Amino acid sequence: MATLFPDQPGRRRWRKRGFAKRFRKFVDRVLALPGIAMLTIGGGAAIVLATIMGPFGTIDMLLGQRFGFWAVLIGWNLVKWLAWFAWTVRKPQDWPRASAIGAVVINLPLPLEIPAALWLFGVTSEIDPARTWIEAGAISLTLFVVLFFARPRRAVPAALADDGILFRAGVRDLADVQAVTAEDHYCRLHLAGGTKPLILARFADTLAELAGIDGEQIHRGVWVAAASVDGAVRDGRAWRLVLADGTRLPVSASYLAMVRRRGWLRIKPGFGVA
Repeated sequence: MATLFPDQPGRRRWRKRGFAKRFRKFVDRVLALPGIAMLTIGGGAAIVLATIMGPFGTIDMLLGQRFGFWAVLIGWNLVKWLAWFAWTVRKPQDWPRASAIGAVVINLPLPLEIPAALWLFGVTSEIDPARTWIEAGAISLTLFVVLFFARPRRAVPAALADDGILFRAGVRDLADVQAVTAEDHYCRLHLAGGTKPLILARFADTLAELAGIDGEQIHRGVWVAAASVDGAVRDGRAWRLVLADGTRLPVSASYLAMVRRRGWLRIKPGFGVA
């Protein structure tokens, strides 16, 4: 008797494609993490250092065994940290909380992972969980220091003249400007507080006052601050950048290559836009 929803090969291929698409999006989020290069380099340096120093009694292992053990253990934990940050971090303010919680979640299974990694290289060992967690905490503290220096910096605003366009619009801190959009002879300011005043000003003149802020022009009449980009979404064949408040701004073909180089197209928006 035929089933109502037969598990046909076409349906299985569709599920596989769906899983592959979700996996690619997750990988894209990992690759878009700020500081990923520093974390990867730091992980490689930690493998070399641990191989030389031989902590956890691994100094008695042969050099090749010792290197393989630490490459597996540190490499695996580096993958866990990157996946954790990709899952939990949506905006710069999320880093401290994600790091603190991750120090517990990521390090908790270490007393099981260390014997398993040793077993792969033919070594059996008794692990003291308390000592393991203390040493792992020290490693996590080192990771936090790396993240502190790798985190995105808030751009320092340039000094505003008393008769500047943005000053007259009530802007005192240039870093509060998340985006600027041109509307005929006016400019719409998207500010951090959620207000969007319309000012009489040329787009080019407004951008000139924002020259000290890390940002990019993404369209003939659109500029965004790097710190305000929350992700990107497809709009037919085109792209739109999503701000932290859910605002979508168009990316023109002329600026698409630059936006791609900035890594913004790889970020899945954390804001629940429709």
